[in-house]
Amino acid sequence: MVGLTVSSFGVYGLLVVIAILYQTELPRMVKLGLGIGRTLEPLGSFPYTYRRIQEPRLEACEDMWLSESTRQLFLACSDSLSRKEYLPNGGKFNVSGRSLRDSIVVMDLERPSGDSFDMRTLETPGFFGTDGDGRLHLVGFAGSDDEPGDIRLWVINTKPSVDPITGEFLDNSKVGANSTVELFKTGAGATTLEHIKTFFHSQIATPNKVTALGGPHDGFYYTNDHGTVKTGLGYALSPLLAKADVSFCDDTTCRTVVPGLKYPNGLVKGHDGLIYVPSASIGGIDVFEPLPDHGLKKIDHIDVDYSLDNLNVDASGDIYAAAFPIAKQILDGFNDPLNSFPAATALRIRKTLSGYEVTKVIEDRNGEVLPATTTVLHDTKTGKLFMSSVFSPFISICDEE
Repeated sequence: MVGLTVSSFGVYGLLVVIAILYQTELPRMVKLGLGIGRTLEPLGSFPYTYRRIQEPRLEACEDMWLSESTRQLFLACSDSLSRKEYLPNGGKFNVSGRSLRDSIVVMDLERPSGDSFDMRTLETPGFFGTDGDGRLHLVGFAGSDDEPGDIRLWVINTKPSVDPITGEFLDNSKVGANSTVELFKTGAGATTLEHIKTFFHSQIATPNKVTALGGPHDGFYYTNDHGTVKTGLGYALSPLLAKADVSFCDDTTCRTVVPGLKYPNGLVKGHDGLIYVPSASIGGIDVFEPLPDHGLKKIDHIDVDYSLDNLNVDASGDIYAAAFPIAKQILDGFNDPLNSFPAATALRIRKTLSGYEVTKVIEDRNGEVLPATTTVLHDTKTGKLFMSSVFSPFISICDEE
């Protein structure tokens, strides 16, 4: 309008902003973030006994994977205090405060030891790391043991960016991390990880979690939880503006296969061959069918009224989801990881003839025993639940009563 005044423009501008925010599902994000309308249950309401395993090697274990053929539980662990300094997926880029002891830890589930199991920290001989330091910077990963005892791990490495000439660290708050996916090989009685190859591509920008094709293939799907913008305002607004994606990589290239997502998190490939992608910002799980060219076609949506982190599939095909009943507590916990006790929830998603059945299997409304859970893994052989966290200084094991 020609006669539009500055003050009226401000009013109309505000209305436009409000309309845009409602279209981006901001009210749902606020509801999930604050746990509005949610009734939380105490641990005693569920048929489990619980114990924490507090051991330096098991700090800040963002993700887990169970090799069914070897009965080895692999965990991607870090340093709890470092998470509030350096975690590119959380917009934290203080390179000087990053963990220097990230490692894959393995627990032998057939070898109990006290309240826990025999465990080893796996060495990575010959792995280059960041400018030759041999270090990993761990978040999500995936495993495959299609051939019994032949284990492959696809590991996200959010290593800091360095100057290729001088080797000096760049300002990662401006350029972001130099993330890659590293493929390792190991087997029964694992003590080391043999490095096979590095997947490096500009499309591997804000990787959160991978899920492998399996079989003889090295290809994998992964979530860019903030899309291809690594830092700044575009990064911060990505969950509102749906700028994230699911991408696919193989030996030749990486490409986006599902654009326009809102903080897609720990995706997983189900036993049915479908790809399940949860959202941390708006909840729910989108279900995709892989196409012959490795594209993805959305075929379903599972309505889950929680902010979700990693998904895991057990031996029977059920999906277990780490859910945040009050998502804001998780964000707050990064600032004081040793003294934070967020509520934690684990959900089971079971495929039925009529659709998907979502069941709450355990909840700790007061954060008494369970960590700020970002991964829950169900061992069908024993009925145990293993629960770990991106920043908590322990994992928890829950036994069926």
